[in-house]
Amino acid sequence: MKLTIPGILLPLFCVLQTHAQTPLNEVTVTASAMPVELRKISSSVSIIKSSDPEMKQIQTIDEALRYIPGVAVDRNRGLTTTGSHTTVTLRGTGSAGRTLILKDGIPLNDTYTGGVSLWNSIASNSIARIEVVRGPGSSIYGSSSMGGTINLVTENPRKQTTFGADVRYGSMNTLIANVKAGKLFNNGFGIIAFVEYKKTGGYQYMADSLWKSYYQKPVMELLNANVKVVYQLNERSKLEGIVDLHTENPASGTSILYKEKNNVANFLLRYTGKNNLFDYSASAYYNHEKMNTDALNYNTEKGSFSTNYYTTNVPVDVTGFIGKISRKIGVNDLTIGGDIRLNKLSSEKYYYGKGNQNYSGNQNFYSLFINDDLSIGNSLNFNVGLRWDNWHNDNGKFYDNQSGTPTAIHYSNASSSVLSPKAGVVYRITDQFRLRAVYAMGFKAPSMYYMYNSSLLGSTFRLGNPDLKPERMVYSVEAGADYTIGQVLEVAATAYTSRYKDFLDAVLIDASKVPSYFDPGSWAVRQYINIGAVRLSGIEASVRYKVAPCLTTILSYFYNDSKILKYESNTAYEGNEMDGNPHHRLDGGIAFSKAKLFDASVWVRYADKSYGDLENTKARELAATTVFDIRVAKQIAKFNVYANVLNLFDKLYYGYYGSATSYYYAPRRSFNVGLSYNL
Repeated sequence: MKLTIPGILLPLFCVLQTHAQTPLNEVTVTASAMPVELRKISSSVSIIKSSDPEMKQIQTIDEALRYIPGVAVDRNRGLTTTGSHTTVTLRGTGSAGRTLILKDGIPLNDTYTGGVSLWNSIASNSIARIEVVRGPGSSIYGSSSMGGTINLVTENPRKQTTFGADVRYGSMNTLIANVKAGKLFNNGFGIIAFVEYKKTGGYQYMADSLWKSYYQKPVMELLNANVKVVYQLNERSKLEGIVDLHTENPASGTSILYKEKNNVANFLLRYTGKNNLFDYSASAYYNHEKMNTDALNYNTEKGSFSTNYYTTNVPVDVTGFIGKISRKIGVNDLTIGGDIRLNKLSSEKYYYGKGNQNYSGNQNFYSLFINDDLSIGNSLNFNVGLRWDNWHNDNGKFYDNQSGTPTAIHYSNASSSVLSPKAGVVYRITDQFRLRAVYAMGFKAPSMYYMYNSSLLGSTFRLGNPDLKPERMVYSVEAGADYTIGQVLEVAATAYTSRYKDFLDAVLIDASKVPSYFDPGSWAVRQYINIGAVRLSGIEASVRYKVAPCLTTILSYFYNDSKILKYESNTAYEGNEMDGNPHHRLDGGIAFSKAKLFDASVWVRYADKSYGDLENTKARELAATTVFDIRVAKQIAKFNVYANVLNLFDKLYYGYYGSATSYYYAPRRSFNVGLSYNL
């Protein structure tokens, strides 16, 4: 009797089945200007589908990204982490603004901080797949795509009626409920809607020695509603409309209680079609965010948060248009397009008994791009692209009347034009094994928050810098290989090195450099500046092995080495590592799924030690951590009963460490149980 290696490894209740289809035949809608098969793409790409183990029973969308090599997720206070505090970064680039987040191909990064302010604003049950493209994507998408691009692709209505509902309850009085329903009708009209509700009570995130009796544990409540409508005009053209509505009410307090209310309304209208000459698409979108905060000081006499401190109102408006046409000419799949993105920001802040501190401005992008996917024979493909971006900041204003003498500043306009090229090659040795290499450049325009805002943030006074230049990726070079056997085995490895100039970071400055019309008090002063040159190099590797139809193993490894090459304001930092960059990350899981039995999976996340600041202060070093999670589920007819244990061994570790009196513990062990129904 002949035994194969997989056969030896199989449990007795599993039978190995191979599949002819290879994952490299899948189509990516993110890694090129138009949809292309993965086997022709030179970039390092990972795709997670809603049916994959990583996506099952997740509480947040970013939770599924933790097991992809090169991706770092920072949600330092668990489910209560909201706003820009949730960061998802690629290839150790540090700032969330250096990774571009798309939803159905439309940028979610805002002009406020450059990151995604409200990661929670998309219903987790609406995602059909997540595409992660590592490495610069500025040749297609422009600003922010330096570390890479993540595209959240939502589910489409199907001919078979879609209906599903899910409710779960767990530690910290956490309640999550969602429902979805949709249908594609015979007349070409289809609709699908998703609603999600979350509520959690939070936890004591500081040590007992720091936590005072009147501190308030963070709480959060939110509601998402996402609707997609499609209409197939004819066999060659389709109209699509998407509406996302979100409201979120977090609150937390130490000496100051912050009560927030965040609202999001996103609208997208897209037309796609083709004729005898071209494939084409046109997308128009409008994103509106409104972030409000009421801050109250603790009143020791009354024993409550009853003294008004300040209120803020921050509306952010983004209007955009993306148009592109594609045509196959010989061995070339040529795409040309244009991109317009108009951003408007206004921040109004009122300090009770003192006065106002406001700032506002516009940041606009105008872009043209060209991309070519060439096929030479059956084994060789080239990806070549070039994008021109012009970004322009105008009408920047600052107003402050707290001192009794109003201060009004009209900032000079700032603009820059950037060319972002890319050249990649793929050589397929066999249908299962391919080699690939990429050279690319990228950039990120400075956000208006860092340019125009000057106020107290946490334990420091942040001084705006209207002279900031865009961050530039001078080059990024990578080489990698992929090996697949049907849907049984996927192995990928990539080595890369990137060099940046004009990297931004917040550095300590002398209080004497603060203009006289600002009063930082006794607080330390930090300001974002273009610090100089940085090099990032690393290795990404992943293995997905389907031992049997019911047993899958997943493993990813990420090595990252960062070095500050040039630091203009303080040469003592040169040679230091970037903050928040562990050298090693190892993530993986083992997932068992058998319909007549049960589903079970064990997940592990390991992160090496890292520094909490650019000074590489030993006292602010975050220790290495290893965390385990468990998920189990049982299918009963159309119902699914499940339970999760997060941080199984109750590991105590820092999620964030700013100073000896300002750090957060990540969540301790927590449980949740749930029940779902799918038609």
